[in-house]
Amino acid sequence: MMVTRKLVVEQLEKVFAGKASREDTGWWAYDLMLEEGLEYEPGYGRLLEDVLRSLHYFHDTEPYMVQFYPETEELLYYLKCLRGDEFYQRSRVVHWRV
Repeated sequence: MMVTRKLVVEQLEKVFAGKASREDTGWWAYDLMLEEGLEYEPGYGRLLEDVLRSLHYFHDTEPYMVQFYPETEELLYYLKCLRGDEFYQRSRVVHWRV
């Protein structure tokens, strides 16, 4: 399967519009990450992989795991990068500076 910016943007927009729960989106990302032969849109592999890794934390609703959920600001930043409004800088995302 090919993961594209369009596919991920659509999922993030559903979350922000309240049409998809964060937990469902976490499972969506988790299932994608487990798919065999997963490919990313050329030139956006690192960004798409980082977005999926961040989103997959939402699938785990244990109280302890909430600390690993990406912040809304991070998701908005990913959305801007996926749309091409900003250049992706991994160091700007708190998750990847730990």
